[in-house]
Amino acid sequence: MNAIYAGVAAEVLLDNEHVLVHRVLVPPGKSTGAPVHGGNQLQVFITGGVLESVSSGRATLWKPGRVRWHAAAEENERGWTNVGASSVAMVWVGLKAQAGAGGNGWAHLDYPAIPGEDLLENERLIVQRFVVAPGQWEGVHAHRANTLYIHIKGGKWSARSCAEPEHAYDAPALDGEVGWMPRIDISAGHESGNTGTEPIDLIWVSLKG
Repeated sequence: MNAIYAGVAAEVLLDNEHVLVHRVLVPPGKSTGAPVHGGNQLQVFITGGVLESVSSGRATLWKPGRVRWHAAAEENERGWTNVGASSVAMVWVGLKAQAGAGGNGWAHLDYPAIPGEDLLENERLIVQRFVVAPGQWEGVHAHRANTLYIHIKGGKWSARSCAEPEHAYDAPALDGEVGWMPRIDISAGHESGNTGTEPIDLIWVSLKG
């Protein structure tokens, strides 16, 4: 899982015992080349665009926040060409070894104040999407182990808990920013809020097991 496509570079954003996460940017007119990724992978589009399949010649519009699951045993396509006017950015989440192989302790993330959109669920992971409006807080919630977030559209976050008064994060989250979330019990009173002026759009990936 050291690369995604033969024709475009892949930047490593996160690498731990559970996942290897890459960012891939496909400029206008550029072809990705043949896929070289292996294993179980989640593909997330950060900036969308129109990609034309090398295999079929069919052009497809991929919108920001769209996700695709690529199983290890799945036959790969031959690649894509960006036939749009702007670059297409995507994040690839590769599962390592037995990551997401099932087990106890996994669940959907539940923001009491914000309903989430269920994007995908299979035997290895759950993918949800949340849009946090300016001034909106998530509500006190827990975080299970083995979860990561992907910002489709970043922004200015603040946080508070029983142990910490409300405080802003050091810097705004960037579009496409990825992070690994530690386990947080509901008793901690943890929640975050959008203290910026634009909506924040983010995806949560929860590994099963």
